[in-house]
Amino acid sequence: MGAEHASTEAGPRGDVAVLGAHTTPFASAFPGSIAELVLGAVEQALAAAGVDWTDIDAVVTASVDLFDGLTASNIAVTEVVGAVHKPETRIAADGLAAAIHAIHQIRAEAYETVLVVAHGKASMSDHWGLTAWTVDPVFLQPLGVDALVCAGLQAALVAGGDQAALRRWADVTAARITSAGGTLTPEAVLESPEVATPIRASMVAPLGDGACAVVLGARVPIPGAVVVTGTGHDIDLHHPGVRDLSTWEGLRRACDRAYAAAGIGESTSAFNVVEPSCMFPHEE
Repeated sequence: MGAEHASTEAGPRGDVAVLGAHTTPFASAFPGSIAELVLGAVEQALAAAGVDWTDIDAVVTASVDLFDGLTASNIAVTEVVGAVHKPETRIAADGLAAAIHAIHQIRAEAYETVLVVAHGKASMSDHWGLTAWTVDPVFLQPLGVDALVCAGLQAALVAGGDQAALRRWADVTAARITSAGGTLTPEAVLESPEVATPIRASMVAPLGDGACAVVLGARVPIPGAVVVTGTGHDIDLHHPGVRDLSTWEGLRRACDRAYAAAGIGESTSAFNVVEPSCMFPHEE
């Protein structure tokens, strides 16, 4: 997504603008229910967009059963996202995937205003234990393979035994914690226990409870509105062992598509801010 100054006149149908958004604070354990958590984000996003429930044509929700520990975790939020008697698409992935889906719904002229909501309440589940169910039940689950084990295998391939890479990951981790108001040194990161060689415990993104809501619209309502200029999406082969874990070919293809759509080529200097969605520094 990128920001540009827009006129107050309605733009071409292909334009998709962020009309309003809100993210709740992330906590290790939100005291209320999932519905209460999500409703707070939705109400604030609608207020920021200057719209109400009747202005929303469709809803796209993003939730992952592995975080909530629930089957069909979107069922917990159907009412509070306004999806009763209204089209809802549930994306079992992160909020960015849901946003891309909503953007293309608007560009396809299926809807004009779409509410996108993502949530996770990891305090309700044993997240890492549940991730074992994402791998092959015959060959991998009996070996105790889960998402942490897979991340360790990938990190080992990426580092290739280079201790300098491990130090870079420690620097990245410490910088992120410090920027968020915490206190952590690279040395402390490297001294934390290994959870999946070579990944240290401090390198794993902390789990938490939180929600985000975004209202997307087919028109640009005000000058300076955030307008989507390019998106890209791709899927890598899921099963470890059937692709090269040291590369991110799917990510490259997705980026190339987004760059081309935005007309910026491959130059990273085109960005003022880059925010990755990942749980480990070797991915970042």
